[in-house]
Amino acid sequence: MTAVSKVPVLATGSPEPMLASVEQELDPIADVEDNKPKNRAKVGAVRPSALLYTQGIGSTVDLPHLSVMPHGLDDWERIYRRRPTPPETIVEPRLLQVVQAHLGKTVHELRKPPWASAEIGQKDSATDLGIPGRIFPQWLRCTGCGLLGQVSDGVSFEYRNTNPFRPDQAEFVHLKCTGWSEGGTVKRKPRDRTAVPARYLIACQKGHLDEFPYVAWVHRGEKCPSAARPRLRMREWKSNIGPDVQIMCQACKQKRGMLEATARGADTKLPRCRGRHPHLDAFFKCQEQGRLMLLGAANQWFSNTVSALSLPREDQASASELAPAIASLPKQVLAAVPGPDSMGLFKQLAALNGLHGLDDVDDVVLWDAVQIATGQAVDEDDSDRAATRRDPRTLLAPEWTVLSDPSKFTKYSGSHDFKADSRKVADELQPSVTAVVAVERLKKVNAFIGFTRIDAFDRIDDASDRVAPLTRTGAASWVPATEDRGEGVFIQFDEARVAAWEADVLDRPVWQRYKEAHRLNFLRRTSKTAAEIDPDGRFPSPRYWAIHTLSHLLIREMAMSSGYGSASLTERIFAWPGDDDVQPAAGLLVSTTSSDSEGTLGGLVELAKPAKLQKVVLDALRRGTRCSSDPICSHRAPCGKEDFLHGAACHFCLFVSETSCERTNRFLDRRMVLDLVSDPSTWTPGLFAGLCEEDAG
Repeated sequence: MTAVSKVPVLATGSPEPMLASVEQELDPIADVEDNKPKNRAKVGAVRPSALLYTQGIGSTVDLPHLSVMPHGLDDWERIYRRRPTPPETIVEPRLLQVVQAHLGKTVHELRKPPWASAEIGQKDSATDLGIPGRIFPQWLRCTGCGLLGQVSDGVSFEYRNTNPFRPDQAEFVHLKCTGWSEGGTVKRKPRDRTAVPARYLIACQKGHLDEFPYVAWVHRGEKCPSAARPRLRMREWKSNIGPDVQIMCQACKQKRGMLEATARGADTKLPRCRGRHPHLDAFFKCQEQGRLMLLGAANQWFSNTVSALSLPREDQASASELAPAIASLPKQVLAAVPGPDSMGLFKQLAALNGLHGLDDVDDVVLWDAVQIATGQAVDEDDSDRAATRRDPRTLLAPEWTVLSDPSKFTKYSGSHDFKADSRKVADELQPSVTAVVAVERLKKVNAFIGFTRIDAFDRIDDASDRVAPLTRTGAASWVPATEDRGEGVFIQFDEARVAAWEADVLDRPVWQRYKEAHRLNFLRRTSKTAAEIDPDGRFPSPRYWAIHTLSHLLIREMAMSSGYGSASLTERIFAWPGDDDVQPAAGLLVSTTSSDSEGTLGGLVELAKPAKLQKVVLDALRRGTRCSSDPICSHRAPCGKEDFLHGAACHFCLFVSETSCERTNRFLDRRMVLDLVSDPSTWTPGLFAGLCEEDAG
């Protein structure tokens, strides 16, 4: 196992394999609008992968006594400039193409987060490495007396972080707190009490987040008649309808409960959004109605990421096809190419920086590609490829081309990032399964391109203003990215059998019910562009439903014999009918990846052996025939105004961790895999039912 690294957040966190401690770029006592960088005390640590999926830019990171928000890329740039070496970049042209399709051509790099090794942390705990963050929210509540105040007022709370080697001890305290008492009649011995973040925030659908206006709330939009800056208290007690919270002004004695902000019609009582992006220290124009948001709520932050397997690329003949790969190289490599006579040196530098396979490329074509990548020439094919980049198959089709062709993955197998080998298909799995590939080494690259609030952003071409920007100008020149390494098993299915089965399902009434449910679900989303897009264009084909369902059955079964937990396994589904641009695909890859080690124990590759894979597949199918929720589960299908996006599937039989499923447990139906006993109106032939019958025979 390799050592775990850390990405520090200045006054907040660290990288992956583990993020180092986070330091505060801003003075933790200052308000968000007063950007005075002074205190860089470490207060915590996060893993680099968390920066992409759970605790990234614009989210709130819960530390032992604080809540911190990582800043945008503008502030990251200052940290990179302080480092003695250039930022580490990841060369993955296909992924960079998709990132550019979302964020624009200004993006030219995929960067690893700044990290601090364990050795650096031991030598100097205050090393200026990490990602900048700020205390958010800045309204805190004393755990002793309920005092509600801002860290920036300089009166309510004092910041403490006396031990530089214990960032977890960083906290705000209320000095000489005497506790809560009605009317101040009870006197207690003064003692310092820890202050914790106040839980209420204001958010909107465009990704803005703001402090809750406690002063205006308790005074119902008016000024306090007794003090210019009144002191508030937050009182909480249990009631028969749940926790009840009341805000009290100590100056004028006015009170107001927070239940009003959650009851019916609360929107008319809450302020309109001010367009605040605290991760950018900026305000933008916004006319949305503000919504009450609880700190740490599940819908406070939805990560928007794209991922690609780093598989060998095919030989590319044109300069336009080579240009994205060239553009992903570090700037200093491109600057070292004075002219067409230096292509030999350029090929060596490209290989040293992770871009291999250029040895057979003609020097003239390569020089044209360099000129396109550096902006010295125009890419004539760029406009034609813009729409293709937004198609999910842009990432999946090249991966399918390599994994489904033994000549390709054998030719490139053996590199540091990729190694694959064909396995014999067990007789019992034929003719449904046509090929099995044991992927012994695999690299997956992940890029963070933004986030949303209130609702997830899971549809390409959706309303772009819902995605919060990563920079103040909205034009990022790079995005954070991580690398994961691991292993996997690839299974390819017979295209003729899949196509014939799919044609049958398309004509069945239950399929029309699924399409109508998807249309309803699509139109009910908060996206403003939902009404402008054809929902059927986003609806997966029957083969996707069947192969996706089988993938979940295999993940559950493989977890019992591979040595990995089911949450550690992920799927990649290759399932689409062919068209003029892309060949049809029918296959799946179950893999496991990790960022803090080589990410492999060999358990999945071992299961690729013919006898073991046969047992895994047949056992998975047998388990799929039964569910503890049957017959309710086996008969389930949307009807009328229902818009759920699955059929015979539930937590007992098919659902897996959302980190494992690429569609968050949607588009699943056991009836499309197996011949289940169900209502005639919902019955469909099972694509893999023959395997169970042959096994039973």
